[in-house]
Amino acid sequence: MQTPSTAVLILAAGASVRLGRPKQSLLYQGQTLVQKIVSTALVLQSGPVLLVLKEGDGIDVQEDVIKIYNPDAALGMASSIHCGIKYLETQHPDIETVIITVCDQPFITSSLLQEMITHHRETKLRIVACKYDDIVGTPVLFHKTMFKALYGLNGDKGAKQLINQHIQQVGLINFPLGNIDVDTEEDYERLIKL
Repeated sequence: MQTPSTAVLILAAGASVRLGRPKQSLLYQGQTLVQKIVSTALVLQSGPVLLVLKEGDGIDVQEDVIKIYNPDAALGMASSIHCGIKYLETQHPDIETVIITVCDQPFITSSLLQEMITHHRETKLRIVACKYDDIVGTPVLFHKTMFKALYGLNGDKGAKQLINQHIQQVGLINFPLGNIDVDTEEDYERLIKL
């Protein structure tokens, strides 16, 4: 029996307003942040890897990635989630689960993503999220039964409200380094000193 497949949906269409320049293109350990998360997702070999960009982004990434351009990127993160889920439902209807992630958490590893998939398969919980500090957040795995709820998101809230609404269906994976992300120039300077 074939193992159910898991897509990875990378959200990289943000405007990086607080940083003042595209965070996707910041260099860390010889790769841009977006190349780093793409490489991590491809190593998983669990299903298609989708990268949602805003129109006009000429980001250079590995060929095995499916680039999706979000014409409504200015409306916030939810519009990029909608683009990715719509693509999966039309082009990959056999997908069982999707991991939604961002490009500015440089310590996401393929083993972390695999742990999320394994946790879902063992527990049958419809959502598996990561826990760091007092935060429950990305990356987050959703079973396809949650796709309709993902379409209901709007603005820049992302999936946090779904996690809160369905807390009984949420499994948690400890990801202590998940609290390291890049929103400001100071964040980036701290990161490159690590």
